[in-house]
Amino acid sequence: MKLWLGQTVSQFGSRITREALPLTAVLVLTAGPSQLSLLAIFSALPYLLFGLSAGVWVDRLRRRPILIAADVGRCLLLLSIPFAALNGYLSVELLYAVTLATGILTLFFNVSYESILPALVAPENVLE
Repeated sequence: MKLWLGQTVSQFGSRITREALPLTAVLVLTAGPSQLSLLAIFSALPYLLFGLSAGVWVDRLRRRPILIAADVGRCLLLLSIPFAALNGYLSVELLYAVTLATGILTLFFNVSYESILPALVAPENVLE
């Protein structure tokens, strides 16, 4: 039950982020097509740079702390956007940095999650 609850919150935040960052760039910062393209590049870059090595790193560490740290890190990074907007510091460059950093944390979260799931759930319940 804890796994489902935690995963629900995590997935909800991930889905909002995937839609909210580009919308923030367009509606608040009036970003153009080239800036939105860079935002998409920064979201894919972690998988290109760290995709293969992330599995090796996660395999040598405890997975639960990685999952928790990745979710807390993503939350703090995403909270920096409204904080920056309220204080007048919101910029496209900040969105690039947040997108890149959340992408790296998401990559490590996903790798950890896939490898810890069989240890947390009985084999007959994995499909549920």
